[in-house]
Amino acid sequence: MIVRRGYLTFAVVFAPMMLVVFASSQSGERDLGIVRLRYAAIVVRDYDQALNWYTDVLGLEKTEEGIFGDGKRWIVVAPRGRKDFGIILEIAKPISSNDSIRNYEDRVGKETRWVFEVEDCRKFYDRASKRGVKFVETPVEQLEWGSTEAMFEDLYGNVFVVESSRPKTQR
Repeated sequence: MIVRRGYLTFAVVFAPMMLVVFASSQSGERDLGIVRLRYAAIVVRDYDQALNWYTDVLGLEKTEEGIFGDGKRWIVVAPRGRKDFGIILEIAKPISSNDSIRNYEDRVGKETRWVFEVEDCRKFYDRASKRGVKFVETPVEQLEWGSTEAMFEDLYGNVFVVESSRPKTQR
């Protein structure tokens, strides 16, 4: 009987703790430590032309700039006042002689489906349209998601989504 009580005590007290330890070690193995997305890159044909479009037309601000060898530059734009995320304007040229991507020019205008959150999608549409932004989808109510979204192209044909949440109705 003592052996059974000891086993029962072990089963009741220590088994749940072993499950917690095992479960936490399992989830820890899957988590590689990624905490957020810091940068996303967009392939452009001309640094200055792209920088002007993203800052003057979209209203983003340049947050980082550097010069590397061979005329390569590091240019990052982001929403005003945001330093936690940036869009790298990447020139459509190989990064090095070992670069496995051979046709950068073919990537221009084909590699986005980013979603920008805006305060008011319809206001963004009106203001951006006045600046000459080409919209491929005018603001649409997404009833199932509770949001309004529109899609526009940059000067190279890259497509972006802008989305705003609809305000909750008061009851």
